[in-house]
Amino acid sequence: MSNQGANNLRVLQRELRSVLSKDSGSEDQYGTLLSYIGPVDSAGMEGLLTLAEKSSSAAGGRTLMKRIGNVLIECLQNVMRHGLIEEDGYTQLYLTLESTPLGFQVQCGNMVDSAMRSLLSERLSEINGMPEEALRKAYIETLCNGEISNKGGAGLGLLSLAKKANGPIDYRFDTMENDRELFTLIVTIRHD
Repeated sequence: MSNQGANNLRVLQRELRSVLSKDSGSEDQYGTLLSYIGPVDSAGMEGLLTLAEKSSSAAGGRTLMKRIGNVLIECLQNVMRHGLIEEDGYTQLYLTLESTPLGFQVQCGNMVDSAMRSLLSERLSEINGMPEEALRKAYIETLCNGEISNKGGAGLGLLSLAKKANGPIDYRFDTMENDRELFTLIVTIRHD
């Protein structure tokens, strides 16, 4: 689905500036480790993952870095599968990786249409309402029996995010013009 690329990029830039401005003046060990705005594709994902790994390497062991990488992959794949595609064939997003007192937080925003908003809201509400055991069971069942959708996924991404985060997935939608929504996904990877 094509949309208005320049307008979408301005919305994403404004949102990224807002996220980063919360960080300014912070003198402790917490804050933004990585920020990116622009198109996403498979090749770009590798570069972002490498930067995230280097940014978070001092904070905790290999297991935590692997969880952060998995969350980033799932967030980026979610954008690539469900985000609005620009006229140039790319999907635009903004992405931040922050160190917080609870752990690491990945925030990812991209444009979606109202139909995708409904689908994502429903699915995220369902996942956030699951106890840990039900989440694990749903993940295994989807892994074993999941049908591949026309978007290329079996529905594992959001389940995987919830498992890696050890808690609810925060999200919000901001209504824009022309049936567009800014979808922001906020995933906190808690310290063990």
